[in-house]
Amino acid sequence: MKVFIRICLLVLLLFAISRLSAQIRYQQFTVGAGAGAATAYAGAAQNKTNAAFYGGMCYYPTPAFNVGLEVQGGTLSGAAPPNNIDLKSFTNSYKAFVLDANLYLGAFVDGDKNGFSNIIKNFYGGVGYGVLMGSINNFDLGNRISTDHINNTINIIPFNAGYEFSIVKNIYHEPVLKADISARLYYVDGRGLDGYYDIYAKSSSYYTFYSIGLKYTFIIHPSYGKGYKKYD
Repeated sequence: MKVFIRICLLVLLLFAISRLSAQIRYQQFTVGAGAGAATAYAGAAQNKTNAAFYGGMCYYPTPAFNVGLEVQGGTLSGAAPPNNIDLKSFTNSYKAFVLDANLYLGAFVDGDKNGFSNIIKNFYGGVGYGVLMGSINNFDLGNRISTDHINNTINIIPFNAGYEFSIVKNIYHEPVLKADISARLYYVDGRGLDGYYDIYAKSSSYYTFYSIGLKYTFIIHPSYGKGYKKYD
């Protein structure tokens, strides 16, 4: 799976470079943060939704492609409903570090053609790789009046989809402050998201994270210079 993701990232990067080489008007570097709701699907009979937060930075070699590094933290949990034969219950206070790459529809449509193209160019999708460090309290299935505490580190593979748009621009019509709305699925390669390693534990699991955030943008102009139309 790791090899597959690396190949996907490489293909995405090479494809983006080939498609976007003619679109380079300026480069961007962003820093930002956001919050949202995370839900774990790790084998508990009742999935719970909790708050999660993130902060990160992105580099845009072109306006329609970025590579980002993100730090994420929050709580993932699941419980056993009353009178359920599956007693698995857990709370995972986690931190995750993720590297990903995202390609925008602006790589395929000209946003200057019409209003519709200008809107849809901001949709994006991507994939990446990361690690999740969990601090887990779960119900001890061998001793039903106690709980266990487990610390672990597991691999995660994020699949991203979202919409990003500028809410503040400079006089050259370049982005200064952006809003980002995203939906992400994190595939967990192996056991451990819920802290259970028994024979009934799932061999893989996942969690979702729906978020909204802000990005502050630093513009980097090409060294050879470029003429820009000023918007008053």
